[in-house]
Amino acid sequence: MAERPVVADGLPTMKSAPHRKIRKRINMKPKIAVIMVLLLSTLCPFQVALASNLFYVGDIIIDSVSIRVEADDEATVNAVYILANRGSQHEEIDLRFAQSPVPLELNGEELGNPVVFRPGERKSVNLTYDLNITGETTKTLSLDPTMLFNGKPNSVPAKALLIEVLLPEGISGLVWANQQPDEEGSEDGRKSYSWSGADVYATPLSAKWSTLQVELGIEKNASPQEITTSDQIIVVEITIENKGETAVEDIAVVDQCMALDFEVAEPSYEFGKQEPWLFWRKNINSLAPGEIMTLAYSVKYTGSSSQDYVFELKPCVVTVGGHLVSLSNRVKMIQTGWATPAPTDSEVPMGSEAEPLHFPSVPLLGGIILILAIARGVYFIWRRRHPR
Repeated sequence: MAERPVVADGLPTMKSAPHRKIRKRINMKPKIAVIMVLLLSTLCPFQVALASNLFYVGDIIIDSVSIRVEADDEATVNAVYILANRGSQHEEIDLRFAQSPVPLELNGEELGNPVVFRPGERKSVNLTYDLNITGETTKTLSLDPTMLFNGKPNSVPAKALLIEVLLPEGISGLVWANQQPDEEGSEDGRKSYSWSGADVYATPLSAKWSTLQVELGIEKNASPQEITTSDQIIVVEITIENKGETAVEDIAVVDQCMALDFEVAEPSYEFGKQEPWLFWRKNINSLAPGEIMTLAYSVKYTGSSSQDYVFELKPCVVTVGGHLVSLSNRVKMIQTGWATPAPTDSEVPMGSEAEPLHFPSVPLLGGIILILAIARGVYFIWRRRHPR
């Protein structure tokens, strides 16, 4: 007669030895799961430690940054950083300006490191230095406003940021900047620009202007700006105007787009290709004062997507004698996703919807692989000690 099962610890089992071994193997699975959870919990401190190696994560934060740049043959930079201790303890910090080893000042006196902040204390740190402007005809100003805390950028964005740039006398305006200015004005007859923001990181600013006494306005348009089908033809129009009082010669107008998304249409002889870009170029021998000229070319859109998305055509570039003098506006484009073949019933279960794939970061992936390897080793050790 077969033995009746008895209940032990809420789990039905048999009194025979083989079934007791089965129960031990079943009880071992929760232990392995606990080990996995403990190992996975080490990943969060691992990622925090990784961030602390790259950025300063202490209690000293940037309350505001105010920078004024006056450009001439060189640029004079005056900056004020308001720093605050948001913690409840005294903090010592080594402060250094990233772009140049210039002395920092506090209340008109040179600031020595380490700087001590009392709980809740705010300090106004000033610096002044000369910044080189590179280039002969096309001038380039490169400003890095980063302040280093113990040799690292602050992990917390500045609560307020303002950068003002005053161009040299006689310069009509910027040709290019890596960040769009918020305001454009004049001061004592000189062109000025400003960039501002709240809760932003103080990232490098680069700006260019030309010393050539030419004023060429340029505007770029595309038609249509909404792409609804594959192989759609896009017509691009470039309007250039001589706003100065003298004729301008040896003008080149150059435009570019991604070769992966566009193909040459008309006129084909005005195009060139250098991966990953497709270039269009038009030379203008001379443009009289007040003269306006409209140029046009067309390309075929070859990109594809099942979703709507927005992108921009890059600015058109104008050079005179090979020197950069002007850039056009960017052109906003909209691609309307067109239909793609629907999967059959056998490919996708009814009512299901594919979710987008989210891949873990490299540090997280490495940690997972390490944990799985440790867990696998623990399992094999257990198997050897508990053979079937």
